[in-house]
Amino acid sequence: MSIELSQLLVSILGVVIAAVGLPFVYLQLRNLNQSIRVASHAAIYEQASGFRSHLVAHPHLRKYIFDGVELLPRDPDYDQALTLAEMFLNYLEHIAVLEKNFGHENKPALDAFVTSALKRGPILRVHLADNPELYSDALRRFCHV
Repeated sequence: MSIELSQLLVSILGVVIAAVGLPFVYLQLRNLNQSIRVASHAAIYEQASGFRSHLVAHPHLRKYIFDGVELLPRDPDYDQALTLAEMFLNYLEHIAVLEKNFGHENKPALDAFVTSALKRGPILRVHLADNPELYSDALRRFCHV
């Protein structure tokens, strides 16, 4: 067998191996994408659970986050409400930053959730406006801060 024929056979074999291997690579990438989505969902739910635990422990603060009730820094609940607001903003930021990992079919619902949450929580908007450097562009775009 000549060197040229050997090189030709090796080249053909390389093409066959690549053709057979490409579907496996595709499947691996698809599985990786699914794993990323699952991890994103798990992280979001864990963060939401922590936030809800604080609401259960301090239900009187709910009105400042979800019901549009404003409070001033001199209010006795201010520090706790601000801490809860920071937790919720971190949660919303997580959603905003990772929204692509939830699939494009979920984007309208996620956008509506974040926008609605920011509209209903004056302390959220104020803290975000006063501290834009602490939050991502992905979150700030929801309230034009």
